[in-house]
Formats: sequence, structure tokens, C-alpha cells
Amino acid sequence: MKRPLVVTTVGYIIGIVWGLYCNCSIALLYAIIFPISYLIKLYFKSKKKFKLFSIKRYFRYVKLFIKFNIIIVIIISSFISSTVVINQNKKYNNLYLDIKDVNLTGIIVSNLQKKETISNYKIKVETLNNSNKFKNTYLILNIKNNSYTTLEYGDRVIIKGEFIKPHIQRNYKGFDYKEFLKTKKVYGSINVSNMQVIGKNCTNCVFMTANTSLMHIKNRIQATLPNKYSNLLIAIMLGDSLELDKDIKQNFRDSSITHILSVSGMHIAYIVLGITIIFNKFLGKRKSKIITIIILIIYMFITGFIPSVVRATIMTIIFMISKIIYRKNDTWSSISLTILCMLIYNPFYIYNTGVLLSFGGIIGIAIFSKNIHNILDKINIKNIKYKYKIKKIEKLTEHIKDTLSITIAVQIIIMPILVNYFNTINILFIITNILLGLIAAPIVIFGFLFIITSLVNSSQIFLYPMILLLQLLITISKIGNNLPLNKIHIKPLNLFQIILYYFLIFTINFIYKIYMSKVPSSFEYRIRNIISLLKYKFRKCRRKIISAFLIICIFLSINKIIPQKLKIYFIDVGQGDSTLIVTPRNKTILLDGGGSTNSSFDVGKSTLLPYLLNRGIIQIDYAFISHFDNDHIGRGINCYGRIKSWVCSYLQTRRKKRKL
Repeated sequence: MKRPLVVTTVGYIIGIVWGLYCNCSIALLYAIIFPISYLIKLYFKSKKKFKLFSIKRYFRYVKLFIKFNIIIVIIISSFISSTVVINQNKKYNNLYLDIKDVNLTGIIVSNLQKKETISNYKIKVETLNNSNKFKNTYLILNIKNNSYTTLEYGDRVIIKGEFIKPHIQRNYKGFDYKEFLKTKKVYGSINVSNMQVIGKNCTNCVFMTANTSLMHIKNRIQATLPNKYSNLLIAIMLGDSLELDKDIKQNFRDSSITHILSVSGMHIAYIVLGITIIFNKFLGKRKSKIITIIILIIYMFITGFIPSVVRATIMTIIFMISKIIYRKNDTWSSISLTILCMLIYNPFYIYNTGVLLSFGGIIGIAIFSKNIHNILDKINIKNIKYKYKIKKIEKLTEHIKDTLSITIAVQIIIMPILVNYFNTINILFIITNILLGLIAAPIVIFGFLFIITSLVNSSQIFLYPMILLLQLLITISKIGNNLPLNKIHIKPLNLFQIILYYFLIFTINFIYKIYMSKVPSSFEYRIRNIISLLKYKFRKCRRKIISAFLIICIFLSINKIIPQKLKIYFIDVGQGDSTLIVTPRNKTILLDGGGSTNSSFDVGKSTLLPYLLNRGIIQIDYAFISHFDNDHIGRGINCYGRIKSWVCSYLQTRRKKRKL
């Protein structure tokens, strides 16, 4: 095994997925697989006739990669991870079953998160109902605003209240709050009825210092910059976007530049660059790398161990250690070790969208960016490169190529994740990301300089450049939001479609590498010959293949015309009502759209539209309104772009008449 960490990580992920979806030990799966594989082996041994496309002939290539020791490592690591996940789920379920009224002692381990009517804190349990069974588990406290004094990080408190189970997925493929809390190692929430503070600064001094530093930095930024810009800078530099304006968040998301709001490898790279420039001349390369590792660990503590920060920091620390001990750094081993560390800490990170996007992005860069850059190099740009031989233009061209290759490589991998989690796709993401690439580096560099100078009350030097850069960033997000085709709603992909998508892109990349190889190996020659043979066979049987393809298309079209069963879906939209009917002739009817009387929550945008897309419905044929209360025709009925405009205007007219 050249990369044992990669094999171990693959096995660990397999075990987690099996434990989550099957809820039983993976040993059962292996007990079924091995006898079947042995019988298949015996069957092929008895077949001695030569066949060009036989499985036996080409299975030897699989044996080159999957050897006996690799299988053993995968079995052991997957068995361990599946056992861990099953035990964790049992612990969660025991808490849900055993607890109703709560009397606990614990330590506050988060800062205040204020909402419309309640304040939230995260608490680390010490004793729960006079038992240590759930020690070191985490819960969320729901405290009514103005009912108690504000708690602080590190307070030890005694809490009495009612345990609230996190709600599960209430609609088809909808948001699962229970699984979301598991990614944060939180078991549920408590509606506090009585609270008493019995101690201050009771948590670990390292975490206390990190949180104090974080709050001090936030306060200095908020005191120096206007509110809009301060919250944006905090999101970019510290990864905390809780107080960021919802419209700005939405603009960033629709423009496909939301990754700038999460601390990532770019931020870490500039920290490393700054430390290298400052300390290399005075301390030497090795000592400056040790200082870099220490500062990165401090930064990770200050940002609160955000998954994207942890991923970038661990990979950078591995790279630094390899330089210190004079060993070559392997990208895939670094990625695998990082994934393994995070999943050992919390196996439910596999549900976390941020983790999936972060690792998907770095994997996409590692696999595709070089090939995409080579393709861009071959594009004819004579007007820039040859006619005007200006170094600045050439550097700008190279920078744009780098940005494009990285952006496209990332989007190739994360596209199914975006479609399945957000039901949207942005075709023009390249435009906004090129614009972002031009100002991302100055924003991060000036951001760190602004934070450092603000701590010593000298931030006025970078105040106006910082405001200008942040305003440019907001403008880019607005431009991206106003572009046509920036946000196309699309139904989620099923498992088969996702597997097929990744199989195709990896196959295309593999074939491209083989044909672009300057000195092909014997294996690459064999693959080229096989591809040539397949082309020959296709030309020979072209009519049969095209006929079969047309027959399949006709069959699928006829299948849609054939009357189906009547389907009625009752949609959980909270306070209001909404019902979807799909007739046997595939006509879609929406009865009411939901809404809320006393809340700013957009039911249509956040609940109804994702539900319809998850059901594969991209057009509503008829919409009926039972009556005109807000919980039936609030924002829900107006959200869906395919509903004809006369429906909306009719409802508005009726509302005006009703008011009169």
C-alpha cells in the first residue's frame, strides 16, 4: 500500500455510511459478500474459453489496485466506524426516550445567539437529573428574552426546564433538524423555566482565552466599521455569519461566491505567507514554520473550530511538518488524514454541508485543476499573448487562468451537492468568481492588517481601503444576483444519477490524462487499444445501438403518458395549510400555499418551493385558494415562479377589496 491513510479513510467512510443508513454492524455485509465472491471465482475458473470482453480478462486490472492487505484494512476500519456510529445513535436515542423534565448542571460553552423572542446558548452537561450518564454531552438552552440576566462563556449554571426533542424530517427530503444538531454534537434543546449561575470562568483556560480574544476582535471591528461592513468582515475573517444581513447572504449564495464567507485555505495561505515574510530572515525557515504552526493552531481556537478552518489548518500543518522533517508531502495522504481526524471526532460530520463542500472543493482542485489549466493554455488568445507582449497583461491572463481552472474544478465536484442541498444551479458562476478572484487577496490581506491594527487602536490607516474593498464585494454579489440564469431551480439528483455523474467525469478525466501523456506506459497503451476497439465495435453496430437508444427514449416517453395513480400530498408548512395533488394524467394542483401570520419566515421560499422541487415538480398547472387568510395565501402561494401572474394579481385585488 503506497497510501495506507487513503485506504483507512475510505474504509472508515464506508463504515459510517453503513452505520447511518443500515443501523447494524457491517460485519453482516462482509459475511454475505465473501461467500458470493468465492462462488463467482469458482465459476470463472471453470470457464476456459477466450472472450475479448470477459469480466475475468479485465478483472486482473482491479487486482492491481485492490490487494489482500487493502481489503483487510478496509474491513477493520469500516467495522470500527460502523460500531462507533451505532453506539453514538443509541446514546442519542436513550436521551430522547429517558428525559422529559430536566434538572442539570453544566457550563456555558458558547456566546449569546439572539433571535426574535428567545436567546440561545450551548451548554456542556456535567450532571443531568443527578446522573453522570450524559456527562460531556451538549444541549441548547432556549431562554425567553428579558427573562434572565445574560449568561457569559464559562458560566456554571443550574438549569430546570423541559427537554425538547429535535424535530425530524417533516416533509419529503426536507430539513432534518435532528441530524443537523448531530453535526454539532448537540443532543437537543431545553426550554428553561428556572436558572441559577453558581460559578464564573469554569471552563478550560485555553478556550476561555480564545473566546475572550474572539469577542475582543469582534467588538473592535464593530466599533470601527459601520454595521453592514463590520458583520461582513467578521464573516470573512472569522467565519461567523450569524449577524450578517439576510439579503447580503442571499446575494452571495445566488452569485456562487458564498465560499468567501467561510474561512478556507485562501485565508490560511495568506497567514502563512505573512508569517514567512516577517520571520524567515530573522529566525530561518524551520523556526518560522514552527511559529506558523503555533499561530495556525491559535487561529483555529479563536474561530471556534469551524470545520472549513479545521480542514485547511490541519492540511497546512501537515505540509509544514513535512518541510520541517524534510519529507515529501503527499496531497492525498494529507486530505485523508484530515478527513479521518474530523470523522473520528464526530462521524456525523458526513452530514455537514460545509464539510462536504470544503472537501469536495479541495478534491476537485487536486484532480481536475491541472488538466483544466492545460486546456485553457491551448485556447487561442493571440490578441493578448502574442500581439501585445506586455508582462502585466500576461500576468493578469495567467491569474485569470488559475482562477478559472480552480473555480471550474471545484464546481465539477460540488455540483451534485449544491443541487441536492439547495435545489439550484448557477451557469454564470465563472463571471462572479473571476471578479472575486481579483479582489479576494486584497480583502483577506487588508482584513488581517485591519484586525491587527484595530487591536492597538491604529485601524484608521486601513479603514477606507477596507470599506472600499467590502463595498466592491457587495457590488459583485449584486451584479451576480442580477445576471440572467444565475439561479436555475432544478430537482435533486437520485443516487443512481449522482454515481453516473461522478463515473462519467472521472472517466473523462482518466481518458484525457492517458491521451495527453507524453511517454505512455504499457498500461496506458492497453487502455488506448481498448478505447479504439470500442470505437470500432460502435461503428460496426452503430445502427443497432442508435435503435436501442431510440426504443428506450420512446418507452420512457410512453411511460409518462400512461395514467398513474392519483397522488395527494399534505405539506407541512407550519401554522398554515398546503396540499399538492398529482392527477393520473400528471397534472399538478396546489391547494393553498401556506404562510405565517406573525413571522417573517418565508414559507414559500424555504419550505414549499424546495418540497415541490424534491418531488420533481417544475410546473404548477392549477392553483386554488380555499380562503384568504395569511396562513393560507401568505408568501407560500407567491413564491413559485411557474404560477401564472394573474393568480398573484387576483389575490392582491381581493385583499384590497377585503380591507376596504
